[in-house]
Amino acid sequence: MNPRVTTIVVGLIIFALGVCGLVYPERVLGLLGLTYTNPAHMAAAMGEIRATYGGIFIVMGVYTLFAAVDPAVHRTRVLFVGLLWLGACAGRLFGVYVDGSPGLPGWGAVVFELVIGGALVVVAQSAPPLVVTPVLERAVHDAVATVEPPPIVPPA
Repeated sequence: MNPRVTTIVVGLIIFALGVCGLVYPERVLGLLGLTYTNPAHMAAAMGEIRATYGGIFIVMGVYTLFAAVDPAVHRTRVLFVGLLWLGACAGRLFGVYVDGSPGLPGWGAVVFELVIGGALVVVAQSAPPLVVTPVLERAVHDAVATVEPPPIVPPA
């Protein structure tokens, strides 16, 4: 798949997840299998979901979409977001090692994070490197060669 298309698709997925986290925090909380034990803590729990799964994901998605304009130029941005997802995957796998199997939803999250992060890392590594064209190189050379230093005037 084209690096730009891959980056756009992944950016839109991340952005959509963020919108869901921001607008539907109760559904996200339920989807994650989390609950709050005290109704007095409901606002704090919803705020945490909105911040973490809403705000952060929206910014990460927008950041990825901006990088999709030219993945070769923005390869470090694409790599950064990809590594964030792979870090989440690694943390989840550490949880599997420490806590045991997370069940089908947990393994699905591992696969999802691995695919999203892996796709972005592959895009960052496969984007063609920036090449200085001979025309640009010649123009820079000519500009440097024609610049004359200002004359030195002795103090009066």
